[in-house]
Amino acid sequence: MRTWIGVLGGMIYASAGAVMGSMNAGWFGLDREANAMLPWMGVGAALVVFAFSSSKLHAGLRDAGRLGRATQLLLVIGPVLYVLSWVVEFAILGTLALGIGVVCLSVAAIRRRLVPSVDRVLIVASAVGSLTWNTETLSAFLLVGVGLIWASLSVRLLPSKVTVRDG
Repeated sequence: MRTWIGVLGGMIYASAGAVMGSMNAGWFGLDREANAMLPWMGVGAALVVFAFSSSKLHAGLRDAGRLGRATQLLLVIGPVLYVLSWVVEFAILGTLALGIGVVCLSVAAIRRRLVPSVDRVLIVASAVGSLTWNTETLSAFLLVGVGLIWASLSVRLLPSKVTVRDG
């Protein structure tokens, strides 16, 4: 079930990025109020964080000392701040917390080899995408890639519990 939650979260995040990029491009007659998509990004990111909360990656972060604790904290605070931007306009804090959290995750994953090398590359790519986009430019389309990366990582790293009956 966690695999599907992670995939859903990644797809919501990617969809929010696609809509935001489309708004900035002026496509489909959409208003240029891209900040309205930030809470949806928070929902998507929160689902991914929840999906990974009982994974081997999370367990590896628990054992990674201060870096691991900071990573976990930032990856929880970022989505919460995004979701709260439905009420209060301070989404830049969510962007920074989530972006820095993914950078810390990249560092921890590389240093401690928490996941296979292909997955470490994907985590680093998501960190780059998470820090280089802007709500007011076409670079918001980078969020599509970030969301798809996390949907892919959910499939790759979160085991689906299949029970086999003897007999």
